Amino acid sequence: MQDLPQEILIDILSRLPGDCVLECRRVCKQWLALTSTPQFVEMHLERATPVLFMQCVDKSLKNLEMFIFDEGAKANQMIKKKMGAAELMHFAVYTPLLCGSCNGLLVLRPTSLSSVSFVCNPLTRQKVTVRSPFEPGFACGVFFHPPTKDYRLLFVHRRLLFAYESHDFEYFLYSLGGQFWRKLGGFPFRPNPHAPPTILNGVLHWIVNPYWIDENDIPPCSNAIMMFNMDTEEFHSMHHPGTECLARQMHKYVRIFEMKGKLAFCRLYGGFVWLWVLEDYENWIWEERYLINLRLGLKGYPSDSPCSWLADIKLVDIQNDELLFDWDSRGIFRYNLRNKTAKRINGIGKKQRPVLPLNNFSRFIVPYTMTFISPSGFE
Repeated sequence: MQDLPQEILIDILSRLPGDCVLECRRVCKQWLALTSTPQFVEMHLERATPVLFMQCVDKSLKNLEMFIFDEGAKANQMIKKKMGAAELMHFAVYTPLLCGSCNGLLVLRPTSLSSVSFVCNPLTRQKVTVRSPFEPGFACGVFFHPPTKDYRLLFVHRRLLFAYESHDFEYFLYSLGGQFWRKLGGFPFRPNPHAPPTILNGVLHWIVNPYWIDENDIPPCSNAIMMFNMDTEEFHSMHHPGTECLARQMHKYVRIFEMKGKLAFCRLYGGFVWLWVLEDYENWIWEERYLINLRLGLKGYPSDSPCSWLADIKLVDIQNDELLFDWDSRGIFRYNLRNKTAKRINGIGKKQRPVLPLNNFSRFIVPYTMTFISPSGFE
């Protein structure tokens, strides 16, 4: 190994998973130095394979565990335990809830209304605390801004009802590298806090928040998808594909994901999932691609309460032509869009048992890339 040129050694090490690179850093001072440069961090980020990160929180909000989906493992070992929250960071008062991810950085917000948020890298165990200049408010997105090579947090704050402003919500940007705040202005909607944004074409995309507001305040389907342009820093909204929803609360069962470089929209209703793909982004032209019958796909996993099983299913992501969803009473599942079959994802050493299927746990799942990006500076 000592006879290899440095550029070849760097090329080899940059292709390893992040936790393997950490082990290689302990081999010798040369390997530690080679894998600690900004150039290596950027090269490793470009080659890292995205996975999924899951946080499980019990109903008491006292115990939480964090897991990682391992795509390279065997079918019955798709999830491995990553770490307990106490090993990663300490939160004195609030239990943090996972709400976003970007290039290996995870964003967590307190369960209670607070101006404090946390950004961490679970691989390097680095973390920073971000205190917003307003309260209450929460982080609704994290993204990398290529022109400045800076990571930024987007925060939303609801104005006081007696302020009589033209927009109910105002937005702020926080620069992790520069550590400064900037006010963006107002917008009539806010994102769904239970799902991180989908980032495509330099734009953050969310489903508009359908929770905890009056029926008349929920925006119509013509404004169901909310967007934020990273470069222009402007907000706007567009209609979702398909017909008008029969009731506004149906927006609780819709999600948007990235699917092979395009935006995908999923609607869950009555045991069926309709999936559209945005074929023409500029002209906002959608194409209906799949109609999924989950009742047939899940017939091998009968529910104890068939009348309410739909409310227990949450769509999570699309990866490799598979729809990932969380069935609260049964576990985490993948539905193959081509074969029309569903399989439960099991943990290491639990061939016949799902990971944490109990109803007393809530699960938060975000796309995740294991990298060495620092939460306290530029790329």
